Formats: sequence, structure tokens, C-alpha cells
Amino acid sequence: MNAVLSYVAYARALNRLGWSPAEFMVAESFGARLRGMLGRAPITAGGLPLVMAFPRCSSVHTCFMAYPIDIAFIDRNGNILARYESVRPWRMCTHPSAWAALERPSILASPPAFQRAPA
Repeated sequence: MNAVLSYVAYARALNRLGWSPAEFMVAESFGARLRGMLGRAPITAGGLPLVMAFPRCSSVHTCFMAYPIDIAFIDRNGNILARYESVRPWRMCTHPSAWAALERPSILASPPAFQRAPA
């Protein structure tokens, strides 16, 4: 699968999950995959939540994490195969047929609703 189709699948999944807008990062290299979200701030400098994609990944661990994360496993079309919310540190989630895994900090509240300013 080429890079453009991969990003289309990621974008579909993020929209289906309701995880956008977000700062999106694909962990392709060994170092990026090994580190994952460890030591990363849940909110980026731009004020958006961090979402990481792990291609060719069918299992995720949360060892050494400082906060719980939401995990979603997707297929190559961006369909959600499984979704786990508020996975605490020292847990493991897996979906054998997943094409990729997505992670985001679950300590984030849902986006605030717009409020009407007093007249």
C-alpha cells in the first residue's frame, strides 16, 4: 500500500473515531515505534491532542505510560476493528487481523461545546 492510500485510511479512521482535529504522527522507524507515546505531552504545542499511528501493528502495550490511552485497531480501509478507551498503564490490547493501531491520550475531555456569549 502506498503512502497516500495509507494516509487516506488513517484520515477515515480518525474521522470515524471522532479523534480529529489532532496532531498526527506515524511511527515508521524502529525508534519511533519503540518510544511510542512515552514521554510525549498529550497536548502538542499547537494545542491539539497527539494521535500516533503504528502501521503493521496488531498489539499495543501501555508499559511505563504516565497516563491512560485510547487505542483503536483499523484495517487498510480505515474501518475500526476494535476500540479500547482509557487503557491504564501496564495493560496489553491486541487484534490479530489489524493493519495498524492508533493511540491517543484518553485524559482529554471531549471538545467543549460552543457556548453562547451573554448578550
